[in-house]
Amino acid sequence: MTHEYKSWIAYELESWAETFNNNYPDHMEELIEEENEAYEFIYSLIEKYQNNTCTKKDYENILFHIWQSK
Repeated sequence: MTHEYKSWIAYELESWAETFNNNYPDHMEELIEEENEAYEFIYSLIEKYQNNTCTKKDYENILFHIWQSK
């Protein structure tokens, strides 16, 4: 896999993760927690992807999140 392609995937995932990085008022705790989990999960996928430690399920999740963002 070329470096450019790998960089593009990481960039797309990072851009998508940032959509979950919102500043809601404290009374919206449930939504804040849910979005924080999504944000952290996507960044964990990015780390695994960049370190070449993805499982098949990780790759499926990466494809899902890129599809979902588009």
